Amino acid sequence: MNVLSVFCMSALLFSGVAQAEFRAKQLQKNETIKLDGKLEDAAWSAVTAHRDFYQTQPYDNVAAHLRTEVKVLYDESFLYVGVVGFDNDPSQIRDSFARRDKISIDQDFFALYLDPSSGHKAAQVFYVNARGAVMDGIYSDTSGDDTAPDYEFSVSTARFEGGWSAEYKIPFASIAYDKHSSTPWSLLVLRNMTRDQRYRMYSGAVTRATSCNLCYSNPIEGMQHLPSGMSWNATPQLVARRGQDEVDGKPKQSNSSRDLSLDLKFRPSSAITIDATLNPDFSQIELDSPQLSGNTRFGIFVQEKRPFFLEGADIFRTPLNAISTRTIANPDLGIRYTQRDADKDFSILSSRDTAGALVLIPQTYFTAYATSPVASTATDARANFRFGSLAVGGVLTDRQYAEGHGYNRVAGPDFIWQIDRNQLMRAQLLMSSSNAQLDATGNLKRGATTNGHAAYFDYSRGNDVWGISATIRDFSKDFRADNGFFSQVGFRSINAELTRKFGRTGFLNEFNTYISTEYKVDSTGQVLSKILAPGVRVAGPYDSSAYMNISPSVRNRVNQDGELFSIGRIAGGIAASPGKRVARIASDFTFGDVIDIQANRLGRGGSMTMSAKLRPIDRLELEPSIASNWINRSSARGNSATQDRTYTETAMQLNSILHLSAKDTIRIILQNARTTRDPRAYTQTVAAQSTRKVGSFVYTHHAGVGSAIYLGWTITDTNTPGLVARRQQSELFTKFSWQL
Repeated sequence: MNVLSVFCMSALLFSGVAQAEFRAKQLQKNETIKLDGKLEDAAWSAVTAHRDFYQTQPYDNVAAHLRTEVKVLYDESFLYVGVVGFDNDPSQIRDSFARRDKISIDQDFFALYLDPSSGHKAAQVFYVNARGAVMDGIYSDTSGDDTAPDYEFSVSTARFEGGWSAEYKIPFASIAYDKHSSTPWSLLVLRNMTRDQRYRMYSGAVTRATSCNLCYSNPIEGMQHLPSGMSWNATPQLVARRGQDEVDGKPKQSNSSRDLSLDLKFRPSSAITIDATLNPDFSQIELDSPQLSGNTRFGIFVQEKRPFFLEGADIFRTPLNAISTRTIANPDLGIRYTQRDADKDFSILSSRDTAGALVLIPQTYFTAYATSPVASTATDARANFRFGSLAVGGVLTDRQYAEGHGYNRVAGPDFIWQIDRNQLMRAQLLMSSSNAQLDATGNLKRGATTNGHAAYFDYSRGNDVWGISATIRDFSKDFRADNGFFSQVGFRSINAELTRKFGRTGFLNEFNTYISTEYKVDSTGQVLSKILAPGVRVAGPYDSSAYMNISPSVRNRVNQDGELFSIGRIAGGIAASPGKRVARIASDFTFGDVIDIQANRLGRGGSMTMSAKLRPIDRLELEPSIASNWINRSSARGNSATQDRTYTETAMQLNSILHLSAKDTIRIILQNARTTRDPRAYTQTVAAQSTRKVGSFVYTHHAGVGSAIYLGWTITDTNTPGLVARRQQSELFTKFSWQL
């Protein structure tokens, strides 16, 4: 059977499977919906309810043990979805206070996965928990939830004697769709509840083995004559700051600023969105979590949070990180065009980045960095076409540096083929050309043109008994993508994993054994890493999970001229949701041999992370976390050998949120990062100790999407005795954002 025949059969499989659909009813002119979460309006009683729900967790392939009903209404402006969840013991409903986009699996919530294209590749998601807290964003089966985008919608919840319910009111202006498409929209509804077990119940027969949850979406029949009118909004923002900067041995400096910025969004039709930004303020109201970086050679990826870059963010997502908008460090203006049709998506973004941006220059054994001494113009374009179960796309990026300092360009095709619900194949090929090169001063300057490529292929297949996946990468040493995120180039690798699933075993809901492998070489054929790691994964009561794997003989090289080290280690982790007060606890660890990157030496050590989500009272959330790496080396003392600590790095954070009301919160973040080294263990000069402390206090009032007030104070204290003078920075700020 040839590939075309297989593709045609898979397309028929997806289009021909009949499932219980949702039936939408149009509101009449004299009918209204009171958004109180109760579904008591007369219009709801005339709607056919969807009641077919299936359990995926803790048991798979069975009907849901509790009844859930979904009803759909619409009028000329809004889509209404009502969900009723029946409960045998409503007193156990976990209705926690939560900030927007902070709903978690330890809570009772409903989630709508709305796919107007019915392409089963991505969906807009709308969450609500039993308290009425909301979360929204974009979901895809290959990358999960991206909750950074925010959409205008309303939802109310209510409790009744036998459970809880929710009413959604979603403006059609918040949904990207093709009005002229004859294909019905698709909807998948998830109900989550956590008690002695975590229960995941879907409106389609989703299984744990599937690689395509959205393939189990059901069509929404009956929706017609949808609006395609123009809509727009403008969001001016005013930021005022006053700060101090004090470096030991230098005079204290004070600074203040007042900046006005503007975000514009214009929708000439339901399928097209045009975004523009002028002098945007991209200050991070929420601090990025501290990450251990003292014993790593490569750059660390940071998630995008800035509003302008979030429209159509899923379109830019490809198997490789060809487009990472965080590379646009400090734009002063930008414009973006996004179009979504029934069978294709397209988006192009162009932004002018000011001088001083940091540019990743990936190498085989480390990530180098360059500074752009001039401004640059970054342009990213992405098109994606859907042919049944196959999606074919292309990427084009361009970074043009001003004053003749050169350019970097990347282009190439990609595809995702959902062969069937349990088989997925993806591939991408990128070609790069660059003449903006790193000079001896650490700046980018026009130089010789270099060309490179990056190729990626992966395949996964699973069922209730077996799972297999394989990934192949081939990155040439001269490949570079200044608008993307690539921390390493100049290598070829193959990764594979085979899983044997034993299903329910005793009190465990899942018991899986697996073996994972990696073989990686550099461009000259030298081995970078060889890994063979058998392990086990289990899942049990209280949404608990645990894993452990053993790597008795890992081979790893961290320096081109260095030794190929032989490493043995053990890794594991555990997580659980014990109850309402201790909502979530998690810990991961690695013990064994560790390479000290800076010393190019093998030692004994490990790493450990621990985190928790605590709710001592309903309105207070505490999220403590700690991460630590350490390395010891053997040394002789008399007739015995001892282990001396040569390196320790620890990062701690306490994130606390007090909910004054549904719209008002106070958030306090305390961070402390510390690195210590034994200078006697290194041939080069190293700091015996460095510390970084951060404290942040922010009061927030959210009036609605795009409208908020922030009042805050942040203080930072960095100190590396003997190498860098102590520096203390503080800032008071106010930020007003209002959507017109």
